[in-house]
Amino acid sequence: MRYPLTILPHIILFPLTWGFHNPHDISMDAAKWLIENQGHGRHLVRSFFGGDTSYAPDEADCPENQEWLWTADHLSKGEEEYLRKREKVVKEAVKKMMVSQQMPTPPRTPVIGYAISGGGYRAMITGLGGLMGLMQQSEEAVRADTGGWADAITYMTGLSGGSWGTASWILNGGMLPLDMIEKVWNLESNLILPDDDKLSFYSNLIRQVDEKRKANFPAQLTDYWALALGEQLLPEEYRMKGHADLTISSLPEKVKKLSDGELPMPIIIASQREEGEYVIAQNATVWEFTPYSFGSWAFGSKKKIPGGFTPVEYLGTTLDNAQAKGQCWKGLDRLAFIMGTSATLFNGLLLELNGTNSDNIFVTALKGILHEIGEDNFDVARIPNPFKGWDAEENPVKDFDLLTLVDGGETDQNIPLEPLLVPERNLDAIITFDASRQTETSWPNGSSIHTTFERAVILDERDDTRIKMPKVPTANGFINGALNTRPTFFGCEDTTTPLIVYIPQYPWTYYSNKSTFQLDYDLHAAKETMLNGMRSLTLNSTVPTWPKCLSCALTDRAFAYTSDNRTDECKKCFDDFCWDGTSNGSTPPEYKPVLGVPDWLENKGLVDPRFKDGNEGTDDWEDDEASGLNKGGFEEIAKGFLEKIGLDF
Repeated sequence: MRYPLTILPHIILFPLTWGFHNPHDISMDAAKWLIENQGHGRHLVRSFFGGDTSYAPDEADCPENQEWLWTADHLSKGEEEYLRKREKVVKEAVKKMMVSQQMPTPPRTPVIGYAISGGGYRAMITGLGGLMGLMQQSEEAVRADTGGWADAITYMTGLSGGSWGTASWILNGGMLPLDMIEKVWNLESNLILPDDDKLSFYSNLIRQVDEKRKANFPAQLTDYWALALGEQLLPEEYRMKGHADLTISSLPEKVKKLSDGELPMPIIIASQREEGEYVIAQNATVWEFTPYSFGSWAFGSKKKIPGGFTPVEYLGTTLDNAQAKGQCWKGLDRLAFIMGTSATLFNGLLLELNGTNSDNIFVTALKGILHEIGEDNFDVARIPNPFKGWDAEENPVKDFDLLTLVDGGETDQNIPLEPLLVPERNLDAIITFDASRQTETSWPNGSSIHTTFERAVILDERDDTRIKMPKVPTANGFINGALNTRPTFFGCEDTTTPLIVYIPQYPWTYYSNKSTFQLDYDLHAAKETMLNGMRSLTLNSTVPTWPKCLSCALTDRAFAYTSDNRTDECKKCFDDFCWDGTSNGSTPPEYKPVLGVPDWLENKGLVDPRFKDGNEGTDDWEDDEASGLNKGGFEEIAKGFLEKIGLDF
């Protein structure tokens, strides 16, 4: 590498300063001088600390006889092939779980989904905690008689923080989530300001995204955010010092258990912000990424039409009238980029840091990044639109060169339900784990699932864009009915829809209602948060009938049961856990859950007497640290970051 003469003296003199400064100080001083005083210095920093540039998409040969687009009225061939393998695994798992509950096996194999809400690390950790409550690898879940149902889940969806959990768990072959905290994730190091190698971290971010820009693909803040996520959540070989080239389309190849149908199929969700819009409509287009396809079941916000799909492996290839035009591309579907796209809400956190007056090197580097990508559309993810010009008469996205994608939670559909509600997937039951932070005391209130219900009503106005969603109450109805404190079944008597098993996070053993913008966890907090998520699903083994009732819910549609022919034990379960259809819409009192067994379960007489008031609990909400209320929005978290590096905000 050739260095300009103005830089050489500084390079030569750096070793001479070792007697006065430690190596970290030297690198910091050098980098600060290069970034602040030399226009080309940024490029030196980019190349000085190593790391490849594999994040950028790659040119590829265009395959022959490729189906480039298909209408949203059938599944992709890849998904159909996967389902044939998965059905065999699910069938055996269902049989095993029903035998363990001394219940009959259903006459057909049920299709079950698991959905993790958004909510940053909190949602990722608690959502996988809930999943752990269904895993036979968890001794506590097995003791609770719920361990084993994870093997019966066909689809797993994630949004924002939930997408991080979904992608990371699948990539690691269904590892016990508690083990992921210690063996895979790097949660103790802050996601934006890592404890070590900050300069290398930022220089590698710049290098990777520069290469994507050079390939003539849109580069935005989401790319930097995505690579940062990969550093914390992906195995080391797929981080920037290895090869940041892992794609969602390569998961079946990389993860044998997924290829063999031994794991659920992952679906990651984002929403569309249409051109000229800054407020995201609740009925915006919902896009999904799977290992086999990218697309939507219904296009448009103001007007809905049936959507379409394209092979996710070749996302970024220019299409003209559903045919490849020119060079084909692979690699735009980097898994980290898709995880970041599903969580663009967090871009605001970086923007808050950019708004400071600090001249600290890290903030300076961040401002340089933002300056390079420009001021337009930096808070979103943009991808070339494969549906441009397709079905030109009605397609509401036909004129867009780029699709502008945002965090699905911005539509208040914080639980990724819609891909599991489409008739083409024929789901029987959906376990939804809600780790949203919606009440004043930072717990879920059911508003997200109600938004999806309202959207379903809109889509139902057109038979060809219908989703199958049972009726649910309003947020006030959730709180007044204590539905956000314990599991609730929705759609019990509406056999035209999947049955939804709603699981809200609740402080069974730990106050897990941490800020969405808390971007580091010590090991103790991470483990306790995850265990609390598991116990929100297992009910901490305090309700003897719960394992049987969960089994009733997950297999009800496969038995073609109704209120007239259910078994007596399932009738009793549905009497206890099904929503009764009433919704008190009056303003509820402030929601302040107390550590321990929820009152509703005790008042219902469902709790084993040994566990009534078994946890001492507390309602001392003056302790903001314990209750999770001390960490709020962008500004407060940004302030914490700057304090961490010794600056005033």
